[in-house]
Amino acid sequence: MLAPVELTQHLLTLLDTTIRPLLGPSSAWVAIALLTVLVRVALLPLAVAQTRAARTQAALAPEVAKLQKRFAKKPERLQAAMLDLYRERGVGVLAGSGCLPVLLQLVQLPVIFIVYRVIRASAFTGALFGVPLATTLWAAPVPLLLALVAVLTIAAALSSWQTARNARSNPATAAVPGGRSVTVITRALPFAIVPFAAWLPLAVVVYLAAGNLFTVLQQAILRVH
Repeated sequence: MLAPVELTQHLLTLLDTTIRPLLGPSSAWVAIALLTVLVRVALLPLAVAQTRAARTQAALAPEVAKLQKRFAKKPERLQAAMLDLYRERGVGVLAGSGCLPVLLQLVQLPVIFIVYRVIRASAFTGALFGVPLATTLWAAPVPLLLALVAVLTIAAALSSWQTARNARSNPATAAVPGGRSVTVITRALPFAIVPFAAWLPLAVVVYLAAGNLFTVLQQAILRVH
């Protein structure tokens, strides 16, 4: 059985080989972007589960409001009543609390580390607009550095805005145990990587940028459907 690093290397090589006749020198960073899409598609069931749970929460908003009024001065009783309500309606605590977006972010950390290992081991080479993918963002030409930081920041801002928008449309979230804190964390997570991206190889930055853009598109589609 292949180790995760070897499996990722083989997958990147396969993607690179497949699209190189079409894209030439750009195939390497596009292969990394495609790897991002494959990982996000694999995690799509978690995102769908979160969306369904949020819609169920919104439908339960009137009952949540009654509980909030009833136990206004008894927060522990309110939390217990909320848990009972969600159990009765078949909403898991993890989904109902809004923790799944945080989980979606955390489960990608091993993949990011694996891509980093593959690049550092020189097992997969390539360039982004002529700059080797193993080059750190900080050492990249200024135009490329600014462009990638802008993509990361804009995507993070859009993702955070969509998270806030979803939270405002779902008043039940704040009443779930830890729900408000989870919302704050979820809004902050997309920005967390931006300050550290400067010291990451371009390959990892491409993975992060593609992942952030996919998240924005995914949130918009799931919100509509």
